[in-house]
Amino acid sequence: MASTGVTVLSCALVLSHLLLTCALCPNMDQYASWMAWCEDEFTYSVNITYICDWAQTIQPYNRLSQCAEAVSLTLNCTDRRRLFDIFFLDLHRRFFANCSDLEKPILDAPDDVFAASVAIPTILVWVAVFAWTYWNANKR
Repeated sequence: MASTGVTVLSCALVLSHLLLTCALCPNMDQYASWMAWCEDEFTYSVNITYICDWAQTIQPYNRLSQCAEAVSLTLNCTDRRRLFDIFFLDLHRRFFANCSDLEKPILDAPDDVFAASVAIPTILVWVAVFAWTYWNANKR
């Protein structure tokens, strides 16, 4: 019984999403076909084996972004940003889903390096203030 409620709720969410998306552009069929063309151009211009190498993917990705923007402007879509987000989230889900595993994670500095980078400037500032105060006191 609970799964039926979840299924009905998920179907309602999908239908509301589709209705909202259809209201964003006057001609959604033409929008979908033009965006499919933009995506095909991206797919043909990028080497799928190196999709996670941003240096090789950036130019086709920028062209895809410009194509998507031009389509939404040409068709006079009302909420371009939402259409753009929906399209690129789907694109990232399909093309870039496995890329995070290939890159080396950025690690924090070791504790001793962190401690030294905090302690050395602190000590130097303390010594400089002490020396300046001592020098000003003996100047009179």
